Amino acid sequence: MTANTVLESKTEDCRLEESRTAPFHLPPSEAEPETLRLILGVGRSGTTWVSRVLSKTRRRVRFFMEPLFHLEPRLPFHDTGDHTAVGYESFSPDHPLLSAYRRIASRHLGGSQVKGLERDDGAWELCLVKEVHALLGTEGLLRAWQTPALFVLRDPVNVADSLFAAQTLQTIYLNHEVEAVQQEAFLDRFAPGRQETVRQLFAGAARREPREQIILAKVICTQVLQEMFLALAEEFPFVKTLCYEKLCEAPRETLKAASQALSIPWDQDIEEYLSKTMQADATSNDPYSIMRNTAEQRMRPLKFLNPEETALCRAALGAMRG
Repeated sequence: MTANTVLESKTEDCRLEESRTAPFHLPPSEAEPETLRLILGVGRSGTTWVSRVLSKTRRRVRFFMEPLFHLEPRLPFHDTGDHTAVGYESFSPDHPLLSAYRRIASRHLGGSQVKGLERDDGAWELCLVKEVHALLGTEGLLRAWQTPALFVLRDPVNVADSLFAAQTLQTIYLNHEVEAVQQEAFLDRFAPGRQETVRQLFAGAARREPREQIILAKVICTQVLQEMFLALAEEFPFVKTLCYEKLCEAPRETLKAASQALSIPWDQDIEEYLSKTMQADATSNDPYSIMRNTAEQRMRPLKFLNPEETALCRAALGAMRG
């Protein structure tokens, strides 16, 4: 390696570091947040299946898969781990998460500017975004723009099993949220009367051996995040929930209701793609594939958690629910 190559490499490293630490100011753009339609849920809950099916609509749409993690300038919430993990907080009009979604819904955004853009029809009418990041910012987003949203819910034990099977115990996903959901403001809002129970469950998880610590903490975190989704759906009439287990039992009926909630007409293109996803691809070992034997998914054997760990998780969830 030449001296010039080393210098260029160091310069590029400095530029990357500056982009990570620079204030999050997006350039002015003609954003249309009223076009946003959100499909949100904890990772591995079924959001990919739901969003990819609905994105096949004949209506003209822009469709993003998890753009927030790749957006530049980076969301500034953390320097390590998942930088998109916003806390539960009040939003000002120029909050970074709102700025990020404004950019996503801007007609000046080029297709190469943000990763995750899977469809970008000319003169699109809706901007459909599937996200599993920055979930604690959901209430602020709903209050700011009254954005129609669909929350996908799934048994937290199955969520954790799928997450760890796909990403291992070393995944950074939900690490910051585990801490954030124990804060007083969040628990007072979404776990009234059970604040101490939730804190004690997290404290008990922290006293176990390392593998069980990680598993239990993320199962508990998933449960309280989904309780947040349920509470928000009760409060905001333009928000709906979708149960993954019900989706597996009755895919068409469940997705038809979801499409109506997001102003996405159910049509033959959606119908045909849904049918395709319900047939397992026997040649694929991709944990992110949505080509599954739908009838088998609800009761499929766990891939990562052993029976003892599963029992610990079920006991914690039982204690949370009373």
